Amino acid sequence: MSTATDTPKQEPDQAPQAAAQSPVSPNAMVRSATGGVVRVDQANEQDGEPTNSVELPDGTFVKALNGASGAPSMKDFWGPFDWSPIVGIESNSAGLDWYKHADGSYSTTQMVMRPDLGRMAAMTRVAHPGPTPANTAPQSRK
Repeated sequence: MSTATDTPKQEPDQAPQAAAQSPVSPNAMVRSATGGVVRVDQANEQDGEPTNSVELPDGTFVKALNGASGAPSMKDFWGPFDWSPIVGIESNSAGLDWYKHADGSYSTTQMVMRPDLGRMAAMTRVAHPGPTPANTAPQSRK
């Protein structure tokens, strides 16, 4: 049986680490997609006011995690990877909730202090397993 004391320590900014043999870490708290992932049918802003949803790369919306409001679209941060559906929610040792994706990726939203803005602002983050594909810059003509 797993207890809170045998959960590996992680930095607050790190995504939960999945075990090599399993797509879900045995020490993570997991909620199923049907129980924890809430799909919403609304834009990320209504009448100019930010909402608590985030747009996914496939054009659908889910509830923003960790109390984020006005989170940037996940499609802006997904990168050169094929979209992978959300299969659940995991909480890391710092108490941050992360969406777990079918391919082993994680994504989250949270409010962070932005000194450049002088206020709290929503942030969207994505973590993919393995190496990042190389950028393919256009070839110059000679």
